[in-house]
Amino acid sequence: AVPVRAQAPQQSRTVAGQRRVDFVTPLGQNWIIMTINQSGTKLTGHATDEFGEYEIAGRLVDDQVTVVWSVAEDGKMLEITMKGKLESATLITGTAKLGDVGEGPLSARRTGDAGDD
Repeated sequence: AVPVRAQAPQQSRTVAGQRRVDFVTPLGQNWIIMTINQSGTKLTGHATDEFGEYEIAGRLVDDQVTVVWSVAEDGKMLEITMKGKLESATLITGTAKLGDVGEGPLSARRTGDAGDD
């Protein structure tokens, strides 16, 4: 028989907290401050930059993080998708895709004021 604890999902993975997300796209280098709330695999919260605040939605499956938000660009909404790997409690690495504009590398680091549980 397999022990019950071997079948339990790993609950120690968390992306909750505040992170600075730096990413490079065909439009240049960008950054955003993201506050992530986590309930199981569901992620919510907001992202803030010098132009405003945006609602985010996403999920965490194993060590794979996906977060989506939209910003106004030239009079229409541009969807930004962050896909990455939770490398450690403080670092996510991956790519940012800006609608049909293109994509580029990103890193999201936990800011100093967020605890590591």
